[in-house]
Amino acid sequence: MPAAFRRPRSALPVFVLWVLVLLGAGCGAQATPAGYSATASRTVTLHVDGRERSYLLEPALSVPTGRKAALVAVLHQEGGTPEGVAKETALQELRRSGATLVYPAGVDHSWDAGKCCGMPSRQRVDDVRFLDAVFNDAARQTPVDQRHEALVGYSSGGMLTYHYVCARPGRLAVAVVVSGSLESSCDPGISVPELLTLHGKADGTIGLNHPIFITKLGLAPRPAASTLGILTTSAGCDKSVTTHVYGAEVRRWEGCRGGTVEALLIPDAGHGWGNLDASRRTLAFLRLRLLAGAE
Repeated sequence: MPAAFRRPRSALPVFVLWVLVLLGAGCGAQATPAGYSATASRTVTLHVDGRERSYLLEPALSVPTGRKAALVAVLHQEGGTPEGVAKETALQELRRSGATLVYPAGVDHSWDAGKCCGMPSRQRVDDVRFLDAVFNDAARQTPVDQRHEALVGYSSGGMLTYHYVCARPGRLAVAVVVSGSLESSCDPGISVPELLTLHGKADGTIGLNHPIFITKLGLAPRPAASTLGILTTSAGCDKSVTTHVYGAEVRRWEGCRGGTVEALLIPDAGHGWGNLDASRRTLAFLRLRLLAGAE
């Protein structure tokens, strides 16, 4: 008789053994790798379009009973790393508020955001598909509510965030772009998430109203005002209303398909994350727009 069909050498009935096996298989759908606790940070590897890719996973530390965690993906800048952007952005306290954080790694420390950037753009690495895979894989790794997904992008990571918003309308609940620009097309009729963009009026990389040629990138990124014009037109937003809050110029578009678009333009601030007080502002926006509405 084949070994697979021999009677198990166990005092337990065969039926009971099969029940235990089936229960174990069901629990393994979101199994934690050996040697890790359920909330331990870890690097996860996956394959997308035949290429090995990875992301840093930081599971939520505290989720109210009966709920799943929100999911926040944070995209590094040109030349950055998941570990580096995790440290610089300092968003980890969201984990105690019910959010799982993921930090995808760009190929050659860069992203394909359309016209930018580097080798991924030249070789047409599909980073939109990669982000799809990260969101879906994170939901298998740890319990998350896929109705409450957010994307935060810094610099070239912000370029990819805009690209993803346009390429996957309706997928995200919230998006935050820090010092980014739209370097891809954005079709009319899109639906936007609740979106916040932070931009320094003294940014020497991505201009506010006029393009600046960046030799390292080999292009002049689209100015912030032009990016916002294209995005809000594509989403059918009403005319913006401008106010001033705590020294920042705030432009807000309502009536958009989907959410609202809000731009904080910071006087005398440059391109850097710290110049824009981006951690505090991003945390406040995510708590209000993502976590407050989580069920």
